[in-house]
Amino acid sequence: MKFNFKQTNRFSLAVLALMSLAACSDDDTVVDDGGETPVETGAQYLIASTDSENSYLNTTSDISQGSVSPLGGTATQVIGTPSWYFYNDIAAYSFVYNQGDPGTTQSFALNSAGEVEARNEINLNVSIQSRGIVDNLMYVQYSSRNYEEPVSIFYTINGDTQVVSGPYTIDTEALARNGEYAYVTDVAQWGDYVLLGFRPIKAGSDNGDSAFNSDFNDHTYVGVFNKALELQTVIEDEGRTGAVAGQSRSQGETGVEPVENGDVYVFSSAIDAEGEVPSGVLKINNGTLAFDQDYFFDITAASGGYAVYRSFYVGENTFVLQMFTEPGSGSALPAATRNKFAVVNVVDQTFEWVTGVPEGITSIGAPYIDEDNNEVAFPIETNLYPTIFIVNADTATMSEGIEVIAEGISAIGKLTPQE
Repeated sequence: MKFNFKQTNRFSLAVLALMSLAACSDDDTVVDDGGETPVETGAQYLIASTDSENSYLNTTSDISQGSVSPLGGTATQVIGTPSWYFYNDIAAYSFVYNQGDPGTTQSFALNSAGEVEARNEINLNVSIQSRGIVDNLMYVQYSSRNYEEPVSIFYTINGDTQVVSGPYTIDTEALARNGEYAYVTDVAQWGDYVLLGFRPIKAGSDNGDSAFNSDFNDHTYVGVFNKALELQTVIEDEGRTGAVAGQSRSQGETGVEPVENGDVYVFSSAIDAEGEVPSGVLKINNGTLAFDQDYFFDITAASGGYAVYRSFYVGENTFVLQMFTEPGSGSALPAATRNKFAVVNVVDQTFEWVTGVPEGITSIGAPYIDEDNNEVAFPIETNLYPTIFIVNADTATMSEGIEVIAEGISAIGKLTPQE
């Protein structure tokens, strides 16, 4: 039976949760001779679901089927409705975005019994827009859009020890080098380098007086830094595609993608380029600090007019792409939809649309990338119910997985119990 959860109140959600638990088969819950349900102690998926005020973390060992509910008695409540980032298989970080003001940051891990435990809150002076893992550190950052303070502010967080260092600042006017200001859209490690994808913007007010306007929407930029965030060089391309950006509500997550042989592929939505250049992929060859002028993968042409939104690497030069729904769309505005999916091989430059995508998608959360199985699990909301849908990159198909009895769903990851 399907329910319209968008029209369901909290009392009804509680009833549905009880119905779901009552309907579990013997395979869903294993009870020992003492009448107690054993706790899963292996690696667990964490599913972040939401209501209008809070988030909840549920654990499960299987996301391919069944259902789970934050009202079932085993969920961990999280204040607010944050964005999530998983530090390897050790911790889940919740970031409450609050424009330029500080937002609440907390992390959660599995204890040795496989139970979710909250760790210390982290006090940062800014909200977080982009993040990436470099060695054993998570680099998190905020880019100002203010004329008076053109900086990007970074912190590093050790996901094992929870030690926070910073803030460190980067002069974004000096980074852009074109009279505008650099707005960071992705953070990635490349050997001993930290790569920062960025888009140039004309500085304005953090209060919303400026959109992300630029005279350089047909340029692609990657800043190359050492691990102390000292600028080494800027890699630039002009006229083939646009800025590194998979941006939503000022936040970027993907776009600069190193692969096993040391090459780096750089994905662009050609965001706000208004058809001037196509959405596409550039390449930085291993051992060089320049874009390969002989390589360009035109995503717009391969897809029949569509633009890539975000890229998720599953290995062997293969990516699952989240795409903009409408041809010709590549806007950063929240109203733009991003409800199509594709599988590409960046070496062979093949493009295949994913089949089995549900209709009526209203929101897509932060996915879990399962490189061992060439799959990406996406938290998806429709006008019926939130569900985990799984893309298999080998077959370019999406299948329905575990159903989440909640108002919303925002992220999925996988953690291993910690001692």
